[in-house]
Amino acid sequence: MKKSLFLFFIIFSLLLSFPFPMKSKTCSYPGGNITVGTDDLCLELDYPVFGNFDLNIDQNLNQLIAWFYYFIVGISGFAAFLTLVRGGFQWLTSAGNTGKISEAKDLLNSAILGLVIILASFLILKVINPELTTLNLPGLP
Repeated sequence: MKKSLFLFFIIFSLLLSFPFPMKSKTCSYPGGNITVGTDDLCLELDYPVFGNFDLNIDQNLNQLIAWFYYFIVGISGFAAFLTLVRGGFQWLTSAGNTGKISEAKDLLNSAILGLVIILASFLILKVINPELTTLNLPGLP
């Protein structure tokens, strides 16, 4: 039983390693044309550009990780800005209520701390090694 199972796995792995010819087709996108397999879908998506990384043209792993990093930094900065506006509006409409004023101050302090952490994470990566933010991983052999 074990020998037949072992033989099955050997034959199965040999079949998987055999190169099958693939046909390809070209999908046109706003950023350029991409060649994909025949089974792949041509989605008409237009990704926004973050940090000079355009996913409409190149979608390798390096580009995806770098785009996602800049996307998260941008979204978190926008969230901190909205928190600052909310804290300021809450302080403005507190009408002298000390409980609401202290709650608004805590909200403003948290938003400012969040902005400092966001900027510090980006600046630390730029100061240590500017190549860390471009993310150029070596290709597989």
